[in-house]
Amino acid sequence: MEEKVGEEMKYYIREKLISLHHKFYVYDEAGKQAYEISSKVISIGDKTTLYDMRGEKYAYIEQRILHLMPHYDIYLDDHLVCSIAKKFQLIKNDYKLTNGYKVDGNFLALNFEIADPHGHVMGSIKRKFISIGDKYEIEIFDEKQELLALAILIAIANDVNRAQRNNAS
Repeated sequence: MEEKVGEEMKYYIREKLISLHHKFYVYDEAGKQAYEISSKVISIGDKTTLYDMRGEKYAYIEQRILHLMPHYDIYLDDHLVCSIAKKFQLIKNDYKLTNGYKVDGNFLALNFEIADPHGHVMGSIKRKFISIGDKYEIEIFDEKQELLALAILIAIANDVNRAQRNNAS
């Protein structure tokens, strides 16, 4: 996965360590809020919604329960566009995506890329460790695939964070 398409856009997520509700914002390079990520605190399985700053829903990510390994469905405009399933592997995390999309990188460190079925890199996420919570840098390389790339990156980041929280307890 090397070929990058389109103009690069950078976004940032600053995650708070303690939050009464699970709400985060995606910031653009100028530090302005671009999207809101909202997760239900009490639910069976993860349910995350990506909104614009006017409150319009852009994407919905839902964890399917009753699977041996974590499985997530991504909806854009209320249509299922991609599913993500964690592969069973003892040593490392790996994910299988429908529609020919691929992810590659170090999932435990939250540094990975996503490519479309043609091998074009749509986006990447990198975790940057800071003193109060984590900061993520998201790069989107294909403007036409921005919402799907953001939703896939958020779904995998949610799964990795969930697994790390479960291992810490």
